[in-house]
Amino acid sequence: MQGNKITSHPPKQRTAQEFILDAEKRTINKDKVSIEEVCYPWVTTDVRPDVQKVFTVKLMEEYILKIKYISEVTNKSQQKIVREIISAGVDETLKSLDINKP
Repeated sequence: MQGNKITSHPPKQRTAQEFILDAEKRTINKDKVSIEEVCYPWVTTDVRPDVQKVFTVKLMEEYILKIKYISEVTNKSQQKIVREIISAGVDETLKSLDINKP
């Protein structure tokens, strides 16, 4: 297949050998990308550590009440509690995916 252009014509029929060769080319090109070349969206010059953005999450009432309880016991704001939990969870998930946090 050449390019990803949408046409009104169906794609030409390929032999099994052509199909396999095309797949191998694509696999080889993917293998050439090293981990150093991958640019994660959170590792760019325009991401600032002092900027916080709003992210809305729907939770079951049970968890809202648990967060309120933790807030009362620890004297931390509910926002701070949830922010700490989500940040730790995201970092742990990235670690389990073998993506090191820079």
